[in-house]
Amino acid sequence: MKRLTAVLILTLAALFLAVHPAIAQDSEITAGDVVDRETLKAFVLAAKAYGDKASTLPEYLNILQEFRTEGPWKQGSVYLFLFSTEGLFILHGADPSLEGQNLYDLEDVNGVKMVQELISVTAEGGGYVEYIWPDPQIEGDTGSPKVSYAIPYSALGQDFVLGAGFFPEPASTAVADQSWGQLKSQF
Repeated sequence: MKRLTAVLILTLAALFLAVHPAIAQDSEITAGDVVDRETLKAFVLAAKAYGDKASTLPEYLNILQEFRTEGPWKQGSVYLFLFSTEGLFILHGADPSLEGQNLYDLEDVNGVKMVQELISVTAEGGGYVEYIWPDPQIEGDTGSPKVSYAIPYSALGQDFVLGAGFFPEPASTAVADQSWGQLKSQF
């Protein structure tokens, strides 16, 4: 009877977590799974949990290398970034040439100082920032709308900003391949 009760409780708990995905932190989420704000946040939290497994400098360096390599932590336009709370980039998954640079004052074409905004939302526990950034998957792109999510991250006694972003599909591409008749029938 006790075994049946334990199985029933475990089954109900699993069902509850499946029905309420916000409660169940999916640590198996990868860069390829990021399609919206919810999956972006889950991805960044999974990266933090993965990074928290390290305790020595060599372990952190190995994890940073994994974050730079195409695979679960970097796929297409989705990649991680890590910088100090002063704006010094430690990791930029799409453009390693930015690593070692202080980009605190970097701003997009609309004047959004994205690094400062990311630091600000991190100071509040984490959050989203929207700005214009070149999509590495589009040849010659000078800037596309991007949404990033960042959280505070501490390692080896230092505070950092850990985050990732995605490029939402423009509304125009969702209807670009449809005829006027197809579009009209949806309304």
